[in-house]
Amino acid sequence: MADDSKLSFPRLNEHNYNSWMGDILVKGEDTLPPADKPVERKAWRRDRDIAAGQIYLALEPSQRVHIRGMEEDPIKMWEKLAEVHVQKRPGVRFNAYDVLFNIRKKEDESLVSLMGRVDTAIQDIKALRTKDFKLEDADDELTCMAMIRALPADYSSFVSSLLLLEKLDKAKLQDAFIAEESNPCGGWEAGSPLRV
Repeated sequence: MADDSKLSFPRLNEHNYNSWMGDILVKGEDTLPPADKPVERKAWRRDRDIAAGQIYLALEPSQRVHIRGMEEDPIKMWEKLAEVHVQKRPGVRFNAYDVLFNIRKKEDESLVSLMGRVDTAIQDIKALRTKDFKLEDADDELTCMAMIRALPADYSSFVSSLLLLEKLDKAKLQDAFIAEESNPCGGWEAGSPLRV
């Protein structure tokens, strides 16, 4: 059994996937050698098992549930962890933008450290973009973010439903705003009379 106390970086938890993936990397470029090369096949399997073990040991116990049943396949483990931690939905990017825009210099923090936190937040946002993401998409998302952030707390259920959408663009959000405005129960608060 390998010793997980020798890691030089934090183990994967629910908050650090983007930095963790830079510390441990699976390329998946080596393929299983043909059956007529038993020595190479044995070495490949050994390397595969070592890689899988290193990934497993680099996970917090709470993250190991995601890879249950695939502990011997580092590529499947890697893909599953990416699937769990990098959900490229507008709501997730919205939260990442929110983190970025709420960064403030801490009292005892150096400017270099502040720059590092901003860079990390930007990397998180970039990791959440789809492959075909363009500058126009960022403009559209920032418009949506401003519209959503402008809503008061009594619209929290409406906001939650918007952030669960797979795709959110300005036109779709404007339609949702109009529908919410025309909904006789929209904006209902606990303690206020129910409008039917």
